[in-house]
Amino acid sequence: MVTKIFITLLIIFPFIYKANAASLEEEKSFIEYYTKETFQTRSDVNKLNTFVAQSEIFKTMRQKARVSSLTNDERQILRESWAKLIQSHVTLNVIISKINERINENKDNALISDEYFTVLYAAYMSEYRSSIEFIRSMRTVPTTDKVLNEADQELGIDSRSFADFKLEYLNLAKFTQYSGYKIQAMTKKVETSELAAGIAEDESNISKFHHYKGTLYTLKNAGRITAHLLFKAYFPIQKNISEWMGDERVARGNEFLINQNQIKTIHQKLKSGDVFIERREWYLSNIGLPGFWPHAALYLGRPEERSYLEEDESVQEWVKSEGIESGSFEELLANKHPQAYKESLGSDDSHHEYRVLEAMSEGVVYTSLEHSANADSLAVLRPRLANLDIAKGILTSLKYQGRPYDFNFDFRTDSTVVCSELIYYTYQPTKDKNGLYFPVTETLGRPVVTPNNIVKDFVESYGTDKQQYDLIVFLDGNDKKKEAVFSGIDMLKTTPGRPKWFIFTQNKKH
Repeated sequence: MVTKIFITLLIIFPFIYKANAASLEEEKSFIEYYTKETFQTRSDVNKLNTFVAQSEIFKTMRQKARVSSLTNDERQILRESWAKLIQSHVTLNVIISKINERINENKDNALISDEYFTVLYAAYMSEYRSSIEFIRSMRTVPTTDKVLNEADQELGIDSRSFADFKLEYLNLAKFTQYSGYKIQAMTKKVETSELAAGIAEDESNISKFHHYKGTLYTLKNAGRITAHLLFKAYFPIQKNISEWMGDERVARGNEFLINQNQIKTIHQKLKSGDVFIERREWYLSNIGLPGFWPHAALYLGRPEERSYLEEDESVQEWVKSEGIESGSFEELLANKHPQAYKESLGSDDSHHEYRVLEAMSEGVVYTSLEHSANADSLAVLRPRLANLDIAKGILTSLKYQGRPYDFNFDFRTDSTVVCSELIYYTYQPTKDKNGLYFPVTETLGRPVVTPNNIVKDFVESYGTDKQQYDLIVFLDGNDKKKEAVFSGIDMLKTTPGRPKWFIFTQNKKH
């Protein structure tokens, strides 16, 4: 949506200036035009943010509880305000783009360098200030993350546009860019422009924001947005860089230490309901995730691998009580979650059958064993639960298939799900089933269960009456030796305390 508007504005904005050196009069006319555009757009976006912050309709919205639903009229006003902000930002982006083009074309024209910079600086400051003010205002309006992230074709709003917007502006790299402009401004004659008063006002507001809350918002936003675009927490970086860093690795490309022969060996040891705890090295995202182990997944297997559940009398009796006369567990899964069950029988692009359910940036999806276990380190834990409780857990897990990834990392809701959250909901005890205890800690002010703490709790309780899992497999990666080796509980006990960049402390003997 933004791209379409951007292209349109590029067409309709006057571009009557030639690429070669123009006369000083032409340059002055160019600067005058974009000065007026910046002045007007800044005025428009400030009026919008004032309306959002102070109008009665938004005051009414803020008085509602966070769980309350907005009315249709309120949602429409919210979306229209969001669309207006986007439109203003597109205009400011066009101005910034055109000024940068002009600067590159006239690098040697010292007479107008201050004027060029002033317009560029004013447009950037207006864009940055309006962004953080709008985001700050939205924090107190109920359900904004849901409403503003919904697509609206009529208004030209894309799905997840607000999440992307926050990723772009609640970002340390964006603040660094702002600081760079401030330093440059010290050497320019910014104060002589009609834009000077607006620049000073924007600087003042931005400085207050960052002094009191900016860093906190930035860090929290890193935790919300991450996974596919990420750093997941505490290590935010500019959107285009974080997208690359999140999906690409600093080293070893797509090669992982656990090989396919080892995965075949692992497969022979697995049972449906096993919990995978995984680590992949050389992703900078590991810096932001708590502890050495950053990812968890649930092994479902295929119908033939769940035959032990089909044959269990306690499972059959429960299935019959759920209305399935045959007592078939597979029939129950297909009946309760028909679409999810059907998809579970599929395969990936490499024709590997789906056997694993895990929450990734794409959401809660099925993956193959060949894909999920293709990591650098892997621990497989088997819950010490009766077959009946395993079956009930698997049934529970299927209802989360297809749900979005929980970029908010909030275990208090299940409309979106993060990797360890899937395990938590699968084996959480209820009045109808026994389950597992999960160590809950607080991260960024929210209760969470981390894969690292699942392992930590397991190794600390190992050999006691509180032990909740059996260790089925532990493949320990050694980056120095370029291999993963089968290991045991003694080595696994060392992993929760390993540094995030354990690869730099390894030695050949490890």
